Amino acid sequence: MPTGILKRRGIFNKYYFIICLKNFFTLEKCFISNFSLHNEMKQILPILTLFSTLFGWGNTGHRIVGKVAEDRLSNKAKRQIKNIIGHHDLAYISIWADRIKSDPNWNHAYDWHWATIPDGEVYEIGKYSGKLVDKINEFSKNANSADMSLEEKKQAIKWLIHLVGDLHQPLHVGNGKDRGGNDIKVKWFGEDTNLHEVWDEKLIEHQNLSYTEYAHFLNLEFNESECIKWLVKDFEFYANESKKYRNVCYNFETNNLTYNYLFVTKPILDMRLMQAGVRLADLFNNIFHTLFL
Repeated sequence: MPTGILKRRGIFNKYYFIICLKNFFTLEKCFISNFSLHNEMKQILPILTLFSTLFGWGNTGHRIVGKVAEDRLSNKAKRQIKNIIGHHDLAYISIWADRIKSDPNWNHAYDWHWATIPDGEVYEIGKYSGKLVDKINEFSKNANSADMSLEEKKQAIKWLIHLVGDLHQPLHVGNGKDRGGNDIKVKWFGEDTNLHEVWDEKLIEHQNLSYTEYAHFLNLEFNESECIKWLVKDFEFYANESKKYRNVCYNFETNNLTYNYLFVTKPILDMRLMQAGVRLADLFNNIFHTLFL
């Protein structure tokens, strides 16, 4: 698909643009602007379907993490984060780091979203590919540092919201053999996909919940005493956790994943989403405990 497409549809009085950028054979961005809807809903629906397909619903998991974290921020952390990033909430910002993958200025960040721990090993900084843990530690220092500019702090916060979520997805801590499950071809209720996409999107989509609903149900599922026990405050430890739960991802006898796989994996999925949100909030509450602005 060309980078820029100018089309004209009879159902609109105006021209509209669809601008799409490709990133690793996946359409990452799509913006539809300057069109009038009128009353022809049946004709508009195919365009809305295209729009949602290009964006995908993999964003939901990150928004769940952002919403869980937002609800657990201290008042001081909320104020200071707002002073830095503006009025957007954490759920809104959580997908920024995926959106910029199509920006050549961020090509150097391709390996910030994952870490590698081979089977039988534990995490060691710099030993294997992927800078996920390193970048979380770096941005944790920068987010409220007196030595950082406002823009640098803003980027640090945006990255932290996303990367802490990535760290808790077990297949973002890969074994170094199959690109975090991307090379493992499976079916999801008969639909061709791969194991990584199942964990990024399919398991969450199957619940048919909005991110706010999902976050609400997670808060009901896990009690506060359990959440407090999760606060080890060590991202190397959290990476090793993901490596441990990674075994569950590969535990299937047939490559057509259906209800049996969902039954086994959903408790881990829910726990990792909740842990990510709880730990992200704790991180920000600690970062912004001292005022440097």
